[in-house]
Amino acid sequence: MTAGRQFHRVCVIGCGLIGGSLAFALKQTGMVNHVIGYDVDRRTLRAALERGAIDETAERLDAALQGADLVVIAAPVPTTIILLKDIARHESLLAEGAIITDVGGTKRRVMDTAQQLFARCEFIGGHPMAGSEKSGILAANARLLENAVYVLTPMDSTDSQAFLALSTLIQATGARVHRMGAHQHDRVVASISHVPHLIAAALVNQVRVRADTDPSHTELAAGGFRDITRIASSDPLLWRDMTLENHSEIVPILDDWISAVTSLKMAVIANDGDALTEFFRLARQFRDAIPAKATGAIRAVFSITVSVPDEPGLIGKIATLLGEADISIRNIGIMESREGDDGQLLLQFDTSQFCGQAASLLRSCGYIVTDRE
Repeated sequence: MTAGRQFHRVCVIGCGLIGGSLAFALKQTGMVNHVIGYDVDRRTLRAALERGAIDETAERLDAALQGADLVVIAAPVPTTIILLKDIARHESLLAEGAIITDVGGTKRRVMDTAQQLFARCEFIGGHPMAGSEKSGILAANARLLENAVYVLTPMDSTDSQAFLALSTLIQATGARVHRMGAHQHDRVVASISHVPHLIAAALVNQVRVRADTDPSHTELAAGGFRDITRIASSDPLLWRDMTLENHSEIVPILDDWISAVTSLKMAVIANDGDALTEFFRLARQFRDAIPAKATGAIRAVFSITVSVPDEPGLIGKIATLLGEADISIRNIGIMESREGDDGQLLLQFDTSQFCGQAASLLRSCGYIVTDRE
């Protein structure tokens, strides 16, 4: 167990994918004695209790807050703003020196709001950079935070011992704590998460329009195009709200993108091979330097390909082999399968540990396995 402050009563507000996963992970640290859950969806709350993510449910916010020394708000940013004001009205119910944190994907408005509200408690903003295409408490698991970057955004006035206590607890879940200011956080995630989601969706919509008159666009998009635009499958309402919430940081980056695309277009028109070579070289150089085994703002997918003969039932055989070894597969698909040739199975995993275990097991069984980055 990691040495640190013991939290006796933790209140998790919002028991969906992130809130539920965080509750699971906090309990496994051994630094949390009791977790009480609060959610407006009673079915979610019951499921969280049945799955063991929480130890107790509360039907009212004031009851959930009573005596809590740590409060985690796991809700969208607009809802978090409302909840902060509600919690402030019940601040006297919390334990002296209680810590309040959130998990929102943007931090500036949350921090500005919290700055005006709390006198007895410490508010420290949070953003676990982890997620899944699945949602809800049934998809929650403690490993969601494993090796993920977890940004904490304290105020200038935040007590150093409170920050140390929260960061130690978060690190005990397996996440990697990164401290930064709210404005810097929102600017960075606009570049590495929000704008990439917009661009991916724009690329998909461009192909969608062309596919209306030429169906071969859909057929050929099933390969690499689908891989590079994976994030376009994210929840539309979530990303609408995220875009609007961080619009002041997103718009300048979109202006830069438009300028860059215009320059690229001119290089293509001018048949400027040197400019294009430099464009691709710089992109490859920077991309290859990004750590491959860490989870950042866009959820990582750890993948391998397996060469397999064209035999009936082979996919089920491999899935069963991995399942019996308690290796969880996120996704499995056929990359190539021509009559008379070996096919390629693409196996995707949520963690590098599962990916490495699967590769070792399949190689030991005689399969040809290739790592993918």
